[in-house]
Amino acid sequence: MKKRNQWLMIGGAVAAATLFTATAFAYTPNTDGYNAFKEVLKANNLSADKIESATVNGNFSVTVDGETVLDSHGKAKVADAEDGHIVSSDFNFTLMGVARSASLYSSNDESIYMIDRTHNLNYQVINHGGEDSGNRRERSDKDGRDDRSMSKAEEALLDFMVGDLKNNFSVANHADGSKTITADIDEKDIPLPIRLLMDAAESKDRVGRKHAEEVPAEWERIKQFPFFQGLEDINFEEQLPELTKDFAVEHVMLQFTVNANNELQSVQGEIEVSGKDEAGTAHTVEIEGAGDISGINATTPDVYDPAGKNIEIINAATFDDRG
Repeated sequence: MKKRNQWLMIGGAVAAATLFTATAFAYTPNTDGYNAFKEVLKANNLSADKIESATVNGNFSVTVDGETVLDSHGKAKVADAEDGHIVSSDFNFTLMGVARSASLYSSNDESIYMIDRTHNLNYQVINHGGEDSGNRRERSDKDGRDDRSMSKAEEALLDFMVGDLKNNFSVANHADGSKTITADIDEKDIPLPIRLLMDAAESKDRVGRKHAEEVPAEWERIKQFPFFQGLEDINFEEQLPELTKDFAVEHVMLQFTVNANNELQSVQGEIEVSGKDEAGTAHTVEIEGAGDISGINATTPDVYDPAGKNIEIINAATFDDRG
């Protein structure tokens, strides 16, 4: 009988240990996605210097109460040069039914060519950065460079700020060594400290908008260009309501894909906010964007040839007090 009791005790202990272990594992947070996210942050923090050229494709849209207010997409080619950056880009957008297409070219810090493809017009923008723009860019490159990895203190702060949101990250590993990391967060999951920070930022932005000029003086001159004509008649306050009451972030989604070296390949994001305007009318605003990076260190931007074209000169210095 004594032996039987011993076996019962041993069996009970094993069963209890098994149950405890299973329960513990069942409630252990799955942080694989979050850990993968941090590894990407560390890797890209170290690899910023390695990118000398790249091609970026992107799109962006804003929807208010189920109706698309803005839909845009574009492509940019960027490369480093001794005197700045070489850039070429094509972009299209439709804002409340008004469609526009344009191209931009820049080969130094002195001038930018803008091509209004909607009206087949050519512009050259000069003095857009001021006399010391080159010096500011050089200082910024030197002073802003940060090649070190994330410190333990910074990592601990990130862990604290993210909190239980670690469980909202997931990772999908692909056969070629790449992986897709997704953070999917609903309003109820956003930690209180982050919600308070967002409320404070939204309040500060609202105060700033109230103290800002309704229409900048520069806009009166800019809207004379054919590219902007038709846009000035859009009632932005009506189409983009200012949410002043019961503001809430309903949903946030961030997804990005990295290669086997944790280098960013594409990113996609969505955010949905809700609230009421001054009249108490409820609104929902959805913002979506996506972009992908290709041709790393193998991209050559397109070069604009002004020969034989009728080009209008725009002196940016005359739009402010630098002139």
